[in-house]
Amino acid sequence: MALVQVSARLDPAKLRRAQKALGAKTASETLQRALDLVAEKAAHDRIIQRYSAVGKPDAFAES
Repeated sequence: MALVQVSARLDPAKLRRAQKALGAKTASETLQRALDLVAEKAAHDRIIQRYSAVGKPDAFAES
């Protein structure tokens, strides 16, 4: 897998918290793990919405 080099301005405190939460050793590893989690959550949310009433316009309408 080819990696893309980017330049970003990040809040150092947020980066440290994310790094600790993800168990990452470097800023790059932290960002890779965070991106993986976001993509996985989006896929999970799509499955949940597809097979439940959550997120549909009338999901909380009174019966």
